[in-house]
Amino acid sequence: MNRSMTSFAIIALISSSIAACDKPGETEQKKEIAATDQAAQARAQADHNVQAAQAQSNRDVASARADFEKSREDYRHGRQQDLADVNRKIADLEAKQPTATGKERATLDSNLPMLRSRRDAFVVDLQRLDDATPASWDGARASLDREWDALKTALAQVS
Repeated sequence: MNRSMTSFAIIALISSSIAACDKPGETEQKKEIAATDQAAQARAQADHNVQAAQAQSNRDVASARADFEKSREDYRHGRQQDLADVNRKIADLEAKQPTATGKERATLDSNLPMLRSRRDAFVVDLQRLDDATPASWDGARASLDREWDALKTALAQVS
């Protein structure tokens, strides 16, 4: 009986040790599942970060566009006021032309067509500012500034 008890004890001990051990590959499978979950979480976090960065970028672009549009409109408005002033001065010279005599009449006759032509070119280029992109803005503005300076100088010489 003692022998059967010993055998039974050994069998019980072996059975419990086998039961206590994981099935072959179960530990590796648990590690693989944990790694997959961790990778999925990292991907989700990366996607969230990308979306947050894209949203911030979109806000920055919208702000820059709004600033550009305001700057363009302010510049255009200022040049429109300058153009109104030039138009008044040319109208005054045109009103003076019929009653002018001598050298003044000759100056007005020869320079008024040139002033009108420069003014008309300035108006056309001023209207083109609406189509200027942010990339072409600096060049378009510099060109219009040069035209404005030439028109203003020519008007001052005739006046």
